[in-house]
Amino acid sequence: MIECGHCKTEKDPSEFHKSSARKTGRQFHCKVCQAEINLRRYHNKLSSDNSYKEKKASYDKKRRSEKSEELRAYDKERSKLPHRRAAHNEGTRKRRALLKGAIPENYDREGVLAMYALAQKFSELTGVEMHVDHIKPISKGGEHNVDNLQLLASQLNIAKGDREDFQLSWEAYPK
Repeated sequence: MIECGHCKTEKDPSEFHKSSARKTGRQFHCKVCQAEINLRRYHNKLSSDNSYKEKKASYDKKRRSEKSEELRAYDKERSKLPHRRAAHNEGTRKRRALLKGAIPENYDREGVLAMYALAQKFSELTGVEMHVDHIKPISKGGEHNVDNLQLLASQLNIAKGDREDFQLSWEAYPK
């Protein structure tokens, strides 16, 4: 067991990166703490040094132009991951709801994200595309929160539209 120099907890050696410069053969900080330190350092440097911002922007632009196809393919594959799709869907709905003032004070982001993730999971398991539907539509004064969300098959959700009084029936679902 090795003690992390940052969080001061004893951890398994596999939770540290290798380092030939230290007697233990592992780095001083655990992987989690080192990632946090690197991120903090990056943001501090980015916020304080304008020349670094310019260098980074030009590097990113150059990299995007040289490897555009490869990066586009990577982004496309990554966007298909269930947690990425759920977050994207939730983000889109949240932006629209913000424009209409439908985000409540007690907004439960984790709960809403869980609903979108659940819709993705049901879609994968059943083969029927599932949508997250607002029971009381935002256009009719409903809120974008867990209490106002339900899962519906895509065809039913499209047929429902922005109506509150929609009666679900088997006739609405194509055979």
